[in-house]
Amino acid sequence: MNSNIYYIIGAVAVLFIIYMLVLQNIMKKKKQQQLADFNTNHSGNPLTEQQNRLLTFGAILFYWRSENILGITLEKNLDMYVYGLKHQWDITNREEAKDTLNDLLLLNKSESFKPLLQQPTEENIKIRKKIAKGLGIELSIVEETQSAYAWDICRAVSLTKWCYWCGYLTEDETWAYMEEAAEIANQHGKDWTDYTVSFLLGRTIQGFDLNELIVESKQLLNGDSLYKNKENSDIYKRYSFS
Repeated sequence: MNSNIYYIIGAVAVLFIIYMLVLQNIMKKKKQQQLADFNTNHSGNPLTEQQNRLLTFGAILFYWRSENILGITLEKNLDMYVYGLKHQWDITNREEAKDTLNDLLLLNKSESFKPLLQQPTEENIKIRKKIAKGLGIELSIVEETQSAYAWDICRAVSLTKWCYWCGYLTEDETWAYMEEAAEIANQHGKDWTDYTVSFLLGRTIQGFDLNELIVESKQLLNGDSLYKNKENSDIYKRYSFS
């Protein structure tokens, strides 16, 4: 009887291994098909310096998510992005994608933070001190930033690339949204330091943990060697804010 149990366990184990191999093969073929479908709608042209500059406005989130900072081609399994857009942003089609991006470019969320940022509350001072320490800059520099505009702009640029990957935007629409995002950033900010502080202020006020990406933000700002993306360690030096 014991030997029968071992045979059953062995058979189940073999079936499970076969199942996993088949599943892996199916996922591989699906990814190849997704990439082929994406490439039919992607020009494949080398990025211009201006396009690289536009992508730099999404660098903090691109880097944090281990995505290629200066790239627009599909990198990973498309399903994870479709799922992320649907469950994190309620985006499942072109109209919803455009509505969400337009809302971000209106800076509705960051504008709602202005009263909080302009009040010398204990919490406000505490957040600014933590940002200054985390970035390795003077508190007086952090205090100069009075808007969280970059929280909306960086998310807009990052989200634009996701929506393009998922087929909700054309390539031309993608660059148009990023161009508008950069123009708005230039209207509200002055340099990459201000942009970084603005992003961290907005993200922290919205309830996210500052420590989640303060290291990545500092590396980008200082031009340190990026352990996830070494070739783009000097991105803020190569591409101007305005």
